[in-house]
Amino acid sequence: MTPFASLRVLAGSCAMPILGGAALAAPPDAPPPPQAEADATPPVPRIIVTSQRREQALQDVPAAVTAIDARELARRQIGDIKALSANAPSLLISDTPVGKNNMIIGMRGIVPTSISSNNDPTVGIYVNGVYYARTAGANAALVDMDAVEVVRGPQGTLFGRNTIGGALNMTTKAPKQVFEGSVVAGVGNYDQRALTGILNVPLGAATALRLVVDGLRHDGYGRSAPLGEPLGDENRRYVRASLRTRPSRDLLVDLTYDKFRSDAASQVWIVNYFDPAIAARALAPIGRYVQDGGYTSQAGFNPRNTTDVNDSTATLRWNTGPATLKSISAYRHLATVSGYDLDATPLFVNQLQRYAVDGHQFTQELQMYGNALDDRLDWIAGAYYLGEALRDSSLVTTPSGTNTLGRLNAFDSRQTSVSVFGQLTYTVLPRLRATAGARLVRDERSVDYNAPRYLLQTGAMLAGSAGCALAAAGLDQGGCHYVPPSLRARYVPWTLGLDYKLEDGTLVYGKVSRGFRSGGFQPAGATSAFGYAPFDKEQALSYEAGAKMELLGRRLRLNLATYVTKYKAIQQIAPQFPPGSTTTISSVVNAGDATIKGLEADALLRLADLTLSAGIGLTDPEFDNGPFKGLSFVTTAKTTVALGADYPLATPLGPLDLHLDYDWRSKVAYFQPVNTNTLPFQPLTAGQVASNTQPAFGLLNAMATLKLRGDRTRLSLWSKNLAGKYYWARSNSFYIQGYNNQTPGDPRTFGINLERRF
Repeated sequence: MTPFASLRVLAGSCAMPILGGAALAAPPDAPPPPQAEADATPPVPRIIVTSQRREQALQDVPAAVTAIDARELARRQIGDIKALSANAPSLLISDTPVGKNNMIIGMRGIVPTSISSNNDPTVGIYVNGVYYARTAGANAALVDMDAVEVVRGPQGTLFGRNTIGGALNMTTKAPKQVFEGSVVAGVGNYDQRALTGILNVPLGAATALRLVVDGLRHDGYGRSAPLGEPLGDENRRYVRASLRTRPSRDLLVDLTYDKFRSDAASQVWIVNYFDPAIAARALAPIGRYVQDGGYTSQAGFNPRNTTDVNDSTATLRWNTGPATLKSISAYRHLATVSGYDLDATPLFVNQLQRYAVDGHQFTQELQMYGNALDDRLDWIAGAYYLGEALRDSSLVTTPSGTNTLGRLNAFDSRQTSVSVFGQLTYTVLPRLRATAGARLVRDERSVDYNAPRYLLQTGAMLAGSAGCALAAAGLDQGGCHYVPPSLRARYVPWTLGLDYKLEDGTLVYGKVSRGFRSGGFQPAGATSAFGYAPFDKEQALSYEAGAKMELLGRRLRLNLATYVTKYKAIQQIAPQFPPGSTTTISSVVNAGDATIKGLEADALLRLADLTLSAGIGLTDPEFDNGPFKGLSFVTTAKTTVALGADYPLATPLGPLDLHLDYDWRSKVAYFQPVNTNTLPFQPLTAGQVASNTQPAFGLLNAMATLKLRGDRTRLSLWSKNLAGKYYWARSNSFYIQGYNNQTPGDPRTFGINLERRF
């Protein structure tokens, strides 16, 4: 099974059908009725999801949703959020140049072009109903999860803000009134060691506590030849404590605290392209270090990348009879530090010494929902608040004569978002429902830039405008500070839809949704006042139609969705001519519009003991106007395919579950095939384009699990990237300087896990 496998099996869904009286009376040698063999195959499991902010069967939700339960997370070896990329159609999660502490998440071709704290994501991450405003530090372990849902398309009505591409909705397992637990220990190649412990303890008749501890470490997947140090290692630790109590029959309280810490060396960056006709003479030595693949880097700088995240959440549910009231209060603090050798050689050309994000967010959501009009009307209404304060800073060093010049790009940002929302679903006819929802949003954002330049050896700031980029841009307000006017915006995401259930249970639906991504300020580092101008919100209007069906006596589940999205005022890094200037600058602007068309399919088929699954996403994006018209979308795969197979075997030692899954995606371009620092654009060389484009590739994963002692003990053999495919996790382009580099994806890994349940 795959992401399309069960989240919850309803009582009796896997029971063997009882044969009729004639069959029971047949003599022992009589052949079975023609249908008996088919009846022996259990139906596909029913799935419960919360993508509409309440529990519903997946087949009753008029939206494109891929759901993965705890069992499938383990089978498909989904250990963190990034691993979801291979398990849902039209979803692409890639590394960033500053390491695995950050992620670029795109869905249906809608992908952010900047990871700055002044820019917001396009896909919302939600854990237990709490929105994570930053992808920095969000790639935490997915351990002891109840469900993970990938909800595709604009979700701005019920899921708050910045879900213009979709949402990742995750729910952890809640404490329950039973004493239980488990311990999983594992080892693997690259000296991998993993340990997970779960303990659930009742504390009286109405209270329970659940504790989770998870740790993983492995040696580096590569090395720095000049330094003789490992690269790409990992050491992460995660703890979670959840307390559930029911003070009264109608009141339920959930308190959760979790802490995540990760410590790793730099990624494996290698130079994969150099053009002496473009590079300056001083950069000519870089050409000696070009290599075609491999995991050995020539980088002469290897900083540690660290992440510290603390989350606290309090959720209250009060059943008043006609309605349920729900409050979700959450505080999140994150601190990430990373860096890498920009030129990936032992030469001192450019180094990102330190990129750091440090700050916190507080969110409060109030919901009220229920049924009315003899259960013909489902309704939900609520209010939401987000407050965030962050410090974002990066230190880039480069040689300058006999000194090392340091450039600190730093800013303090604050934002608040306040909204009210509501959604209604009304049963117009016994099989026909209509849905309408809207959210009124008010955002405010402010920033304080500071951008000094100084000599790294002495820490002395350079004098005059040379010592302050803001002063050189005519913006200095004293001490290299610039505080532009706050950015305020109001917008209204909404959704309208109809769905109809056919007599055979098939659900067909159509809906129209409008989503927004809030505007923002530029990352620090511009060279003119024009380059610090803020950018406006972007929006997407999505037309979606789909069908959810169960065929072949409920042995085949097939969910289809097709969509057309009108993507407007896209936030992109693009060149501009400042007034009165003949030199371009590049900054984030609302650059053009696009139309994105797509088709998605999720399927699960049971054939006796064999279970097959497939997920396919086809994405066809095209710029309608703007500077990138005629060019491709970056960090977008036009085709994604996920295949899976599960087969159980009976052995003398116990049941053996065999699992295979294969993830394939078409080519991905990480940069446009033109020099975007000039107007009009100039084509890049064939070598530059190829070195920034990952060709199509697929990865094969496998797991075999032996169940012992009544399923209390499990022994698992696993492998990721079983075929040892070499591919790129990301590329980075310095085409003006004449070179590019890349970081490879994880190599083949394998190991063994032993689990004991009690």
